Amino acid sequence: MAVQRGPLVYCAESVDLPDGHDVDEILVDPSAPPEDGPDGTVVSAGHITADDGQRDDAWPYRPLDTAAATAPADRTGIALVPYHSRASRGPSTMRVWLPSVEPGGDR
Repeated sequence: MAVQRGPLVYCAESVDLPDGHDVDEILVDPSAPPEDGPDGTVVSAGHITADDGQRDDAWPYRPLDTAAATAPADRTGIALVPYHSRASRGPSTMRVWLPSVEPGGDR
């Protein structure tokens, strides 16, 4: 999924995640609306999966009816910045298309 408000598209950047985590480890919860954050950001409810070295390399190309096994996740707010202002705070990785938490589960 992607997060958009009006004409703005938002992305996740690694500089906003806890140390040692990457944008490949986040899941966004589409059932909770994003909230306003500081400096033009929005905060989306989501999870950061445990860093166990196992990533879902098939995403986004996995068939929808196939659930991927992922490590337990910590529920948190995921800060999203407007796409046009990405990479303004030093080197980072970013992602616009975000995997989402499946209804009734963690993935």
